[in-house]
Amino acid sequence: MKSQIAGGVQFEPIARDSVEQQVTRALRELIVSGQLAVGTPLVQRDLAQRLGVSQTPVRVGLSELERDGLVEVGETGRALVSRLTVEDLEEIYAARSGLEGLAARVGAPEVSDESYARMSTLMGGLEKLARKRDVDAYLRARWDFHAICYEASGRTRLVAEVERLFWRAERYNRLVLSTAERFKRSVRYYRAFLEACADRDGAAAEGVIHESMRQTVDDLAPLLPSEA
Repeated sequence: MKSQIAGGVQFEPIARDSVEQQVTRALRELIVSGQLAVGTPLVQRDLAQRLGVSQTPVRVGLSELERDGLVEVGETGRALVSRLTVEDLEEIYAARSGLEGLAARVGAPEVSDESYARMSTLMGGLEKLARKRDVDAYLRARWDFHAICYEASGRTRLVAEVERLFWRAERYNRLVLSTAERFKRSVRYYRAFLEACADRDGAAAEGVIHESMRQTVDDLAPLLPSEA
C-alpha cells in the first residue's frame, strides 16, 4: 500500500528485510562460523551462484562486511575473508570495553524486576549451554542476556553500536570458548554481571565487563599473528 504526504509525493513502504540484508547476514554467518576460512577469496559471481541471487546484493553485502572488518579488499580489488590479528583484537576489545562498559554502567541501575527475572532465566539457559559446549547457541544467548541490561538504559544509539561490536568480535569469541574451563570462566563472569544487575550497581556491572574484556585479550593475543 502506498502512503501519501503533503505535496502529493507517494512512497512505497520499505521492505522489512531486503535481499541485500539477507545476503549480508548469510555471508556474515559463513565467515564467523569458519565455513569461509581466513584468506578465502570472495568472488562475487561464485557467491551469487551459491546464494541464488544476482551479483548486486553480494557486492552490497561484501561492502558492508568490509566496513565491519570481516572482509578485506586488496589493491587489485580482490576481496578476501580478513585475518585475525593482534591489532584487530586489541582495537575491537578496546572499543567494546569502553562502550559496553558504559552501557552496563548506565543500564544496570535501570533494570526492572521483570527484566531481572528474564536475565535470571537466560542465565540458567547459558549454564546449560556451557555444560553442553554449544558455541552457536551460547553466543546468541549471551547477547540476549546482556541486551536486557543495556536496553534498560534507554540509549538506543549506544546499544546499537555495542551490538555491532559484539557481533564484530564473534570470531574471537569463538576462539575464547575453545575449552570447557573457558566456558566455566565465561559463566562466572555472567553470574557476576547478573549479581551487579540485581544490586542495580552500575559500577560493578562496568567492572565485570572491563575484566572479561581484558581476560579475552590476554588469552588470545599470544596466539595471533601481528599485521606487521
